[in-house]
Amino acid sequence: MAELHCHTTASDGVVSPEELVAIAEHLGLDVLAVTDHDTIDGALRARDHALATGARVEVIVGMEITTRRQDHVVGLFLDRAPRIFGSVPDTVDEIQAQGGLAIVAHPFLGLPSSISAKRLREALQRCSFDGIEAENPYMRQGARDRLLGFLDDHGDEVGAPIGASDAHFGDLAKAVTLFEGRSAADLRRAIETRSAVPAVGRVRHPRPGLTAHLHNQYRSLLRLPVIRAGTLWRQWRNG
Repeated sequence: MAELHCHTTASDGVVSPEELVAIAEHLGLDVLAVTDHDTIDGALRARDHALATGARVEVIVGMEITTRRQDHVVGLFLDRAPRIFGSVPDTVDEIQAQGGLAIVAHPFLGLPSSISAKRLREALQRCSFDGIEAENPYMRQGARDRLLGFLDDHGDEVGAPIGASDAHFGDLAKAVTLFEGRSAADLRRAIETRSAVPAVGRVRHPRPGLTAHLHNQYRSLLRLPVIRAGTLWRQWRNG
C-alpha cells in the first residue's frame, strides 16, 4: 500500500518530513512519496530520515510541479527537481528524461491547480503520462464521472490510475495505491504495467484545527511564493 501525494513543512504542509515518516510508519504504509510543491527538499529529508532510523516504509523522492498555466504534475522517482512554470508537455518530458514517472495531479476539480479535460487533451498531443490520480479525497462524483469518461477515451495516454491523498496535515492514506509487493521497485513496476489499483483509505484522522489551517494558509499564500520566486531566479540565472 502506497501514499503517493503528500506535503510537509518544506512547502505548505503542517508536519515536518520526519513527522510524516513516523505517521506513515504508524499506519503501516509500505511506500511513501513525499511530493512538496516545487521543491524536493522535504522528500530528501524524509528519505534520509527513514534510512537513518531503519523505518520499514520506503520513501520516494517526488515533487508537485507548478506549470505555466497552473496545472499541477506530480513527478515520482526523481533525482533532481524539475523546472517549474514550464508547459505541461515540457514538464512531463523533464520528469521522464531523468527516469521519473509523471502523474496527472487531482484532475478535473475545477480549481486553478487542477487540469481540465480540454487542457489535458491538448497536452496529450505532445506527451504521455505514466499515471493519473483517479482517487483522492477532493474528488466529488461529478469529477469522478468526467474522469471515468476521459479514461475510456484516453486511458492509454494517461497511464495507470492511482490513488493519493494530497495530504497537507499529516492525514495520510485517505486514498491509496494498492500494488503487488512491498518495495518502491514493486510499486514502480505496478504503475508501469498498469496493475496498480486506486482505493479509498479506511483511515480516519481528526479534523485539522484552526491553528493547523492557519499554518497551511501561511505557507501556501506567503511562504510558497517566496520559494517559487527563488526557484525561478535560479532557473533564469542558470539558463
